[in-house]
Amino acid sequence: MARKSGLTPLWKKSDINKLFNKLEEKAEFVILDLLYRTGEEFVKVARLEGQYKDHTGNLRSSIGYVIVRNGTIIGRNFQLSEKEGTDKKTGKREAEQLAMDLVSTYSTGYVLIGVAGMKYAAIVEAMENKDVLTRAAGRADDFIKEHSRLLFKRLSI
Repeated sequence: MARKSGLTPLWKKSDINKLFNKLEEKAEFVILDLLYRTGEEFVKVARLEGQYKDHTGNLRSSIGYVIVRNGTIIGRNFQLSEKEGTDKKTGKREAEQLAMDLVSTYSTGYVLIGVAGMKYAAIVEAMENKDVLTRAAGRADDFIKEHSRLLFKRLSI
């Protein structure tokens, strides 16, 4: 009689699948947490540190973000400005519309989109030399780089 040789598996395929599913869930949680925190940092800096006079409140109200997963918005922050202003609603509406327009260009993966929805935001920043989004975008970039190394630590089992 021939003798069987080879290795005896210690795990079933279902055990391996469960492990990979758990890792996938944990990775998704960590990624989304990092994107939410980065988006909040972006909004905080842009709204609080913008060095311009916002007469209507529209420019600050047009600052916000969306988090997109595979073409679907799964997180967002658009709020009316807490500072001065006479309108504010137009800015919020313009920001949400701009974000929706940009979402359609990302159909796979995770994306964080930060916006200043008023069309004159770039003009205020360029011509008046007043920071609208540049500082916030730089801080968000630094924030995500700094905190992403923690991502790998949190994913370890």
